[in-house]
Amino acid sequence: MSLSTPAAESRTQFSPLPQDIEEHHVEINDGNIVMVEPCEEEHLDWDGVVIFLRLIMTSMLLIGLALHQRKLYQPTFHPIPPKFFLNSFEVPHLEVSEGEVSSTWLMNVTIWNVMNNSNINLINLEARISYEENETLAVITPIMPQYVLSKEVSLLENGATKKVHLNLSTTGWEENQPIVDDTVVQAIDEDMQRGTTRFSLHMIIVGEVLLGGGWVQTFTMHPKCTDLVVKVVPGNTTTITHHRPKECVGLVQWEHIENTF
Repeated sequence: MSLSTPAAESRTQFSPLPQDIEEHHVEINDGNIVMVEPCEEEHLDWDGVVIFLRLIMTSMLLIGLALHQRKLYQPTFHPIPPKFFLNSFEVPHLEVSEGEVSSTWLMNVTIWNVMNNSNINLINLEARISYEENETLAVITPIMPQYVLSKEVSLLENGATKKVHLNLSTTGWEENQPIVDDTVVQAIDEDMQRGTTRFSLHMIIVGEVLLGGGWVQTFTMHPKCTDLVVKVVPGNTTTITHHRPKECVGLVQWEHIENTF
């Protein structure tokens, strides 16, 4: 006779939860109660983001309008280039020997910023002395930028003048001076035998007129003074020059008006 053992009733009894467990996330794992701390959700302030983006867009719009208005505005008056005057011209030495010309030319030039109501920035000035008008004998650059990115080289204020001394010389052997053709040397020698020869001063000037508000207009000038007569004492290298101040005039090329801002 077998006795049957009544099946044991399996009961799982849970302890009552405290009141604050309801505020936590509860997980039941293998009959154990695990409480997990809730993760705080980060709420993005969308209203603040929208206001910030609107401020950025408004600022960009205002800046764009200001730049557009500045671009549309251009000075209405027409600038006037400076004037160049040759005040003195001397040739203390002039000689032709062994097929070469040896000479020195001394000149004083006055630059005048007249009737412009603006300042002028002279960026580069190159001076050439030529036999008669076309045959270059010597070159010098008294005004030029000292640095590659120099913006202001030689400022000439409204109504002001600037004197530039030019000292050009050649012996026919310098590497930095033009090579003079034999026919030119022969022509100068023949002039000296007759007692009179002629030279001319040619200049190339690059500058810009400062129109105000960041606006500038660049120009290139080619003023020249021709028919500079030199009397030569026969049998001597001494010369005699008598010249009154004269204006050097020439072509002016204007570039487009630009804004440096």
